[in-house]
Amino acid sequence: MKKNILILFMLISQSCNDLPNYEVCQSEMCNYLIENSSYVHEINGFYIVSSDEIPTKEYGFNHTSIDVFNKVIKLFGSFLDQDNDGNIDQQYLQLSTGLSGNLAFVIGHRDFVDEITHKTERKYGVYGMGFFSDSWPYVPTYDGTDFLVNELNSSMWRPEHFDASWEETFHTITEAYNRIDKDFKFSEGGYLRKLMDDDISDGTYDISEQNNLENGNYDNVTAVNEYIHQIWQINFSGQSDILNVHQKKALDFMVQKGVPMTVNPEYKFIIGERIK
Repeated sequence: MKKNILILFMLISQSCNDLPNYEVCQSEMCNYLIENSSYVHEINGFYIVSSDEIPTKEYGFNHTSIDVFNKVIKLFGSFLDQDNDGNIDQQYLQLSTGLSGNLAFVIGHRDFVDEITHKTERKYGVYGMGFFSDSWPYVPTYDGTDFLVNELNSSMWRPEHFDASWEETFHTITEAYNRIDKDFKFSEGGYLRKLMDDDISDGTYDISEQNNLENGNYDNVTAVNEYIHQIWQINFSGQSDILNVHQKKALDFMVQKGVPMTVNPEYKFIIGERIK
């Protein structure tokens, strides 16, 4: 009997030792995220957090919240580790710092995402990029290449059967550039903004349909970030020849600025550490 009690005590003790050590938090925001999220991962002070809410099954996959969470961690790791050696590339250390100083990534149902991002922005000055798992597609089989496109003429365009986690992680990367590089601004007067505006003026690109769908709330700053993601995605798929002159200039600008131009769908490393 005593032996059984001892074994039980050892198992409980081991289980407790396996729990995350929340003392790794060095900031009030980290503690807030730990207390209010189900899963938390940190990459040099950049936080990826998630609820444990069940994602939508609308797109044909019976995945869990931890599946989406783990995929997002791999995507960010791959963006920061373009040579696939398991470490943040030297050229992306500044980008990593830009992410940690300005942004967080929040996964969950809309109410959860809104609550967390509202708090991080208002109290800590950190913009939370959200992934709405109750409505947005998570397609684990998506590899960014299995589609055809003839032209990019609308903000509404997405690849068929696309995975929104790719788009939102890329948006987070480019949002970091927007905040740390004065030449990478999405606002009026910025080069990328001018390219999109010229594309619209020439009648070769449209954002009005999406603006109407969003009741006039689709702002041009967001539109620029989506515009360059579409261009990046088309280039990633090997179809950059269909881009028009404005879009090719935007692509060249991203390459010149060192934006990560590829992502490895099978990335095997974990950059950073899970703290909850």
